[in-house]
Amino acid sequence: MNDAELLAAVIFAVVVAFYFMFMRPIQKDQEFHKKEMRNLRPGDEVVTTSNFIATVRDIQVQANGQTRIALELADGVVVTALPNAIMRRLSESEARRRGTSGQKGASA
Repeated sequence: MNDAELLAAVIFAVVVAFYFMFMRPIQKDQEFHKKEMRNLRPGDEVVTTSNFIATVRDIQVQANGQTRIALELADGVVVTALPNAIMRRLSESEARRRGTSGQKGASA
């Protein structure tokens, strides 16, 4: 094996390693987020990218395919957000724990 073949093999190995270390986990996270957004229902509690905990009030899909989600941050405070503004849905146990530990909108 000459130097050029060795260099090509090393470069190929670095590209493959880069893909499996960085690109593939990002793609899996994006796929999981899309699945979570498809399974979102009114009444679910979510954490936004701004770290607000909100309750989903309405989900609207417009004619152009854009989805808008109405989020209630506090009693009577409803904002409209895009799916990318939602980081994750709170699990049942997290929502129950949050509901018993304090009131909605209370600051820590």
